[in-house]
Amino acid sequence: MTIRNLLTTSALAALVGLGTIVTTAVGADARTVCNRDGDCWHESSRYDYPAAVGFRFHNNGWHRHHHDNYNWRENHDGRGYYRQGVWVSF
Repeated sequence: MTIRNLLTTSALAALVGLGTIVTTAVGADARTVCNRDGDCWHESSRYDYPAAVGFRFHNNGWHRHHHDNYNWRENHDGRGYYRQGVWVSF
């Protein structure tokens, strides 16, 4: 009986571990970035922005329809950010 319990526990632990890995990989696909001017956009890659620029980062669950005081900008390809409504590449 103890071998059966050990195998069941091991199988459950493996499933939980696999589920954690899959959830982490899927959850990191997108995020919302907002600057001090209220410009917000979605990005699918995580870029390192200069700290002095003052961006706020939100997970993908932070939706624009809950935040009407922001200027939602088009998704833009490549590295960069919006500054007063203009895309700045870096």
